[in-house]
Amino acid sequence: MKMKDVKILWGRSGNRCAFPGCKIELTPDGTESTLGEMAHIVADSPNGPRGESNLTAEERNEYSNLILLCPTHHSLIDSNTKEWTVEKLKQIKAEHEKWVTNQLEQGKISINQIDNSMFLESKEKEWTNFAENFIWIIVGLTPLGISDDSIDTLNPKLLESFHNLEVWKLHKSYGITTSSRISRPDTRPNEYGIINEDLRDNQNDLGHKIQVFRNGHCEFMTCIQALVNHYTQNLDKNNLPHHPSIRILLYEDIAKRFISQIGSLINIWHMHLPFNDMLLTATITNTTNSILCSGRKSFMGYEYGSPVKLNLPKYSKVINKSENSELVIEHFIKRYVNFFGLNIDNVFDEKGNLILPSKLYYY
Repeated sequence: MKMKDVKILWGRSGNRCAFPGCKIELTPDGTESTLGEMAHIVADSPNGPRGESNLTAEERNEYSNLILLCPTHHSLIDSNTKEWTVEKLKQIKAEHEKWVTNQLEQGKISINQIDNSMFLESKEKEWTNFAENFIWIIVGLTPLGISDDSIDTLNPKLLESFHNLEVWKLHKSYGITTSSRISRPDTRPNEYGIINEDLRDNQNDLGHKIQVFRNGHCEFMTCIQALVNHYTQNLDKNNLPHHPSIRILLYEDIAKRFISQIGSLINIWHMHLPFNDMLLTATITNTTNSILCSGRKSFMGYEYGSPVKLNLPKYSKVINKSENSELVIEHFIKRYVNFFGLNIDNVFDEKGNLILPSKLYYY
């Protein structure tokens, strides 16, 4: 879901459950029992409740196909699709939004805005300044509404999961990386919550910075500058478009880090954070004049995408705890493959191995 659609849904629903006779006040923060759930009228997949439809995957996640419900009534409509049809749910939604408008005009209810935009804008500026001229892959998971002290970041169970996170380390034989758990001594409390970082030599190693905020925001940052330097110097450039300052990224490196970083944050969320819906954001810093090597090689050399001009490509999507994590990760990888001028239909094969991207068309 796009954040715009989420804001429209919550605003027009008045933060209330749309189910007839319920009208319980909902909030994106707090305990599981008080969370509103953005239910799909037509399911987000063809196999889900009321899933048979000609709607595209994008249309299924737009405001027009969403209805705000409490957890109890979300379960009810999905367990009895014969009674709770698409047509009936659309009618219920329309009647509920009309009720909200009347209540607002009479001053009988008020709406607490769902808005994390100011917080995210400050984070993006911070990421840009922090990265300097290095290439970092940054993934953030943010509550839809920002509230201080939503979680205890020093909770022993949260800390244990935090220390099970893995980061990539570069071996001296350049280009060979392995993953290992983060070092406990590098973890400390700070003004926001907890942080683990290793920034000793970002240009010659793979630095990282991981934080969990007391407001529920989490971020996982890894520097890949050393790998970019290595591939730029050593990869076969026969098929590479001429550019005096071009830098080469390898698809496998990008994909593996998205898998690790997105998967790690989703795991923290599922195990320790009380929010039913979160905004997942991914960005890569300093991508101007960079190009993606697909990893495919023919007699003519490696296959490359196209040089990019945008310095900070960003993609965000509201995700729900019920969504398949692997599909979420695959969606983000596909988006970034497209950004670098390549295409991929499926990220994983039947055995779970990475499939390499390719050009959309050939001469």
